[in-house]
Amino acid sequence: MGGDRTGREPRIVAFLCNWCAYSAADKAGQARLAYPQSLLTVRVMCTGRVEPAFVLQAFREGADGVLVAGCHPGDCHYLDGNLRAAARHAVLVRALEQAGIEPARFRIAWAGASEGERFAGIVSGMTEELRALGPLEYRRRALDAIVDALHLAPHRLDGIEQPSPPPARAGKPRVAFYWNASCGGCEEAIVDLGDGFADLLEKVEVVLWPVALDYKKKDVEALPDGGIDVAFVNGAVRLTEQDEWAQLLRRKARTLVAFGACAHLGGVVGLGNMSGPDEILDAAYRRAPSIASGDGVLPGQPVRAGGHDLSLPVLLSRTLPLAEVVPVDYTIPGCPPSPAVVSGALERILAGALPPRGAVLAPNASLCEACPRKDSRPERIEVRALRRFATSAVDPVACFLAQGLVCLGPATRQGCQPGCLEVGMPCRGCFGPLDGVRDGGAAMLSGFASLLQGDEDGLRALAAAVPDPAGTFWRYSYAAGLVPARVRPVARPGGEGAPPAEGSGE
Repeated sequence: MGGDRTGREPRIVAFLCNWCAYSAADKAGQARLAYPQSLLTVRVMCTGRVEPAFVLQAFREGADGVLVAGCHPGDCHYLDGNLRAAARHAVLVRALEQAGIEPARFRIAWAGASEGERFAGIVSGMTEELRALGPLEYRRRALDAIVDALHLAPHRLDGIEQPSPPPARAGKPRVAFYWNASCGGCEEAIVDLGDGFADLLEKVEVVLWPVALDYKKKDVEALPDGGIDVAFVNGAVRLTEQDEWAQLLRRKARTLVAFGACAHLGGVVGLGNMSGPDEILDAAYRRAPSIASGDGVLPGQPVRAGGHDLSLPVLLSRTLPLAEVVPVDYTIPGCPPSPAVVSGALERILAGALPPRGAVLAPNASLCEACPRKDSRPERIEVRALRRFATSAVDPVACFLAQGLVCLGPATRQGCQPGCLEVGMPCRGCFGPLDGVRDGGAAMLSGFASLLQGDEDGLRALAAAVPDPAGTFWRYSYAAGLVPARVRPVARPGGEGAPPAEGSGE
């Protein structure tokens, strides 16, 4: 993008350290130093208190840039809070760049309490860079493009009332299982119940399970609204057909359960949100080496074959967790959910012994507290060098983090056991965050980056060694997180950018 075509000044949210940068801003005002006034300041006691989620929320609320400013390294009133902020910045700015957010939009800087002129220069310089980049207008594409492009009902829950289900019917509970955009591992999780699976089939009437039983959509449509007692839906919503099934099962089911990481948080499928749908279709239907068709027909376009008019479902503008499409009553997390969590959740659901709607049916405690390596964890973990699991000799009993390996256990919910930890693999976060955490990936990034040690150059080097930050920390939760949607134009063969979509704000 070129300059700011709106005529307004770039909007910058600045998180300023109480002791230095905030005082420097006061000094600049007292000295009547000129710098752009489109600055929203948020005073914090220390830059170390600025969580990545705060930065992402600022972008979500309309900031064109975010500034974190505090004491010079070595002068922090809380020992090393500013260096922790620098470490988080170094990792987060790489993840944002993967999402298409230019590094200049998120800056960290230092200004002493008496350095008003320096602070004014920092703000002026950042403003000039943002003027050249133009406004960060991502929200229309991230939140509303699906409605504009496909004329579907808005996938927002604000103001949507869920109708009360009819009274429970007599007889065995009717249960449905459905599979949206996922790998099929959640279907295996049901079978993995073993003898418990046979017991389940004795207690319920299965009215839908496409992976095992030949029920059709018309069979479900014929059921009365509320005629299914519990519907377990796994997989994210990526296609128009999956949106239709989600809406149908929500009407037919008295209780709707998001089953597994993809339905819960978008899962690995959600990482596709870093690319636009045009890019995904181009890669899958035009450039993939396995494509034999040369006619370039894409999903959604009608095709005449064998005397029939055929078409594939349309790819939505982004991957959606199930709760962004329809109201979800309960969630069973995991990739896939563990047999213990599935069994416990099924017992509670069938017995009606459930917590308030919206609950995650898994322990609300950090995985670290159940880790078999927890006794080896030092009181203070300091990561001064990163190691890769595939290329390093790993101690079989020592804490992964203490060994310099990326492990997301501190910010991940318990429930997977026995899982990755028990077979000697670091946690990758598939059970999602604990209750009250808005963005699990941001919490995971914050927890790990805060352990990095060194001076500014050393922290940047460590951050550069973290492979694929977006795919590491948001592996399962990118679609549900706060990271703004991609904004750079789609690259076309020959190097030119794609024309902006109508109504995209570009």
